[in-house]
Amino acid sequence: MKPVTLPFGSVIYQTKAGQSITSDTSALVEEVLKRTTTSSLNILELGSGNGIISIMLSHYRPFWDIIGIEIQAHLVKLAINNAKIAEVKTKFINSDLTKFTSHKKFNIVVSNPPYYPKDKGKISPIEERAISRHEIRCNMQEVLLAIKRNLHITGKSFVLYPHKREEDLDKFTKKVDLIVKDKIILKSIGKNKKMMVVELIHA
Repeated sequence: MKPVTLPFGSVIYQTKAGQSITSDTSALVEEVLKRTTTSSLNILELGSGNGIISIMLSHYRPFWDIIGIEIQAHLVKLAINNAKIAEVKTKFINSDLTKFTSHKKFNIVVSNPPYYPKDKGKISPIEERAISRHEIRCNMQEVLLAIKRNLHITGKSFVLYPHKREEDLDKFTKKVDLIVKDKIILKSIGKNKKMMVVELIHA
C-alpha cells in the first residue's frame, strides 16, 4: 500500500497497482465545495476507488450524507478502511454504476471516471489500473446516464475529465438530456494532461 497525505493531515492508502492520485483530485473537491451549500445534502460518488474524493468532501462537509460506489470489491474494502482512518462517516458499497439506481435522488453526484476509450492508447496489464484509466467497465455515456438516473431534478453533478475530450463530452451530454452549466479548466500538469471540472444539470 502507498500512503496518501490529505490536505487536512490525515494519511490514507492507495494500492501500489492503482492509478496515481494527482492534484486534480483536490481541484475537483475544491470546485464542489465552492459551488454548493454547506447545508445537509445527499451526495453520490460514481467510481469511488480508494475513497479519497468522498472522504475529503465528508471531512469538509460533515453534515453531508455521502455514498461512494465502486465496481472493484477490494477498493471498496480499502475505502471503508480509509474512511475509518480519516474519521469520517462516508459509506462505500460495491456496485456497478451502469446498473446502479437509487430509490432516493442525490443533490450532488461527483465522478472522476475513466478518461480513455478502450480502443485508444496502451491499456495497462494491471487490471485495477486499466479499469481506472480506460472505458473497460463503463464508458462516458454510461457514466452520464448514471448521473441522469440518480441526480435530483434540482441537483448538480461535477465530473473531472480531460479537456481534449471536451467535444465528446458535449456530444454525450446532449444524448442523455444533461446540460453543461460550466467548465472549469484546471492548470495543466505535464504535456497533454490539461483537465477540466464540468458542472452538469438536468435539461
